[in-house]
Amino acid sequence: MADVTVTPVHLEQLATTQDQASTQAGTAASAASGLEVDVWVTHGVVSWYSNLAFTKAADARKSTGDAMSKASTELADKLRTAKRVYASADEQAGKNIDKQVLDS
Repeated sequence: MADVTVTPVHLEQLATTQDQASTQAGTAASAASGLEVDVWVTHGVVSWYSNLAFTKAADARKSTGDAMSKASTELADKLRTAKRVYASADEQAGKNIDKQVLDS
């Protein structure tokens, strides 16, 4: 079985990456915002069916981007919680070992 190495610094790096992913997902979610209005203004009534499709696609893109952003934010929070718990457990284990060491 392979050894597992956990470092609080690495967990924080992963959390920061998830923060960045959350921001990017939020930005991507709104990238097509207003497209249906632009098409309506430039093409008029003839584009009604296209506008309906654009609206549905934009809504789907927004809800997907928002869900991805939320998931990344939640994962970042969980990684930071894991970092705190690991650091606390590591510190406590170190103290327990120190108590068991006999003074020479």
